[in-house]
Amino acid sequence: MTPDDSMMLTTEAEATAASGNGGRRLLSGDGAWWWNGRRWVPATTEDGLWKWDGSRWRATVDLEGKRPEDLATTLALLAEDRYAEAGGILAERPDEWQPEGPSRDLVEHARELKGRLERIEENLSPADGARSLRRRLVSNEDRRQLEEERDSAAAELRALLVRLGRIAPQPSIKEADDLLGAARLLDERAAMMTAGLAEVDEAERMRADAAAAAQRELAAAEESRLRALQEARRAVEAAESAHAWAVAEARARLRTVLTPGPGELKAGLGPLRLFANVLETPTGRLPAAGTAAYVDTAPALWAEHRDALADLVLLEAPESETFLDALTEGSSALFLLVVGPTGTALWPCPPGQEKAAQRFATVVTEHARDAQRVKDDRDAKAKRAEQELEAITRDRSPIEAAEAELARVEADPGLLGAIDEARERLNRARADTPELIEARRKVMELARRLVAPPEPLRAAN
Repeated sequence: MTPDDSMMLTTEAEATAASGNGGRRLLSGDGAWWWNGRRWVPATTEDGLWKWDGSRWRATVDLEGKRPEDLATTLALLAEDRYAEAGGILAERPDEWQPEGPSRDLVEHARELKGRLERIEENLSPADGARSLRRRLVSNEDRRQLEEERDSAAAELRALLVRLGRIAPQPSIKEADDLLGAARLLDERAAMMTAGLAEVDEAERMRADAAAAAQRELAAAEESRLRALQEARRAVEAAESAHAWAVAEARARLRTVLTPGPGELKAGLGPLRLFANVLETPTGRLPAAGTAAYVDTAPALWAEHRDALADLVLLEAPESETFLDALTEGSSALFLLVVGPTGTALWPCPPGQEKAAQRFATVVTEHARDAQRVKDDRDAKAKRAEQELEAITRDRSPIEAAEAELARVEADPGLLGAIDEARERLNRARADTPELIEARRKVMELARRLVAPPEPLRAAN
């Protein structure tokens, strides 16, 4: 209580006495007692948290609106204050209660610490006569060191006094015993609040554990569906890859059939080369199948193959000018004419190679029949390869099956249901449990009782 509060209560008590009220409801000068009309009764609760002002209880400490955690801490600190205050009284007056054993050791240590604090304070705040000299002697660094030493000693002294108050026997000294009674009541209430909070913490821990387990179940259900989806997607990708590979292979087979290459060399004449599959000429390649070769004079060849030779002349093909000269002059020089299904070639036969040209023409014409048979066989193989390519390209059944499996997995009620159930369990686990609700209710009820004022004091009848 502050001096102003004490003065106010004393003034109220005197005013009540002076009024001549028959009930004579008075407060003592220190505000610690109240006259109820028959006897003096305590005007302070046993725990020291409430004081009676003559008409109602007033809180000595502001506990209203504090959270239960803060309330427990405040009560524990108030209990420590009472223990420290009681310990201070006991340490100052050991002769009145004769401490023994650990209590005596604490008293001696406390007295030593108190003397040390007094010496530090003297150095920090010397008497007026020595103050000027001391200030010059004590540097700022020394002062900081002294202040730190003072704070450390004060904290140590408080801890010792609290320990002394906690272990002090009762009865000891009346003033100390009153404080110790209040301290133990505050300790009990702080312990009750702490126990209630521990019960809340345990309920919250159990809820958190249940929520964590439900979260793991949800993660496992989601992971299971994700794995199934990944496997189904990989199956679709594998099917698409296998289909693309099969199409590429079929295309390669068709290409191989369609492009067999020149084949084995069969004969040659000048710039002309006859291979198993093609006849190479200065103007390009001609298929060996269906190709015929003729050796004769320009007029004779013109008479038999006018259209083919006219095209060569029109296109100004190599050797066409030589052929025109021979044709218009009626020369007896021989020419080799090759007529194929895709083109025509003309080559003037040099003197002395007439027989070679005849043999070459004969070989070309005869080999054409063999080449035709090979071509027919190749055409048949190409047709089969083309049909195979078309069938493979069109057949997407493995891909469609894999896509259908993916769609089934995506809509799988078992996988989705497991996730929904796990999510529902998680939502339930996150909700306040009955145990948690009850633990919180008990803590709030306890906190409400601790901050509620006692029953009003009533005048005796």
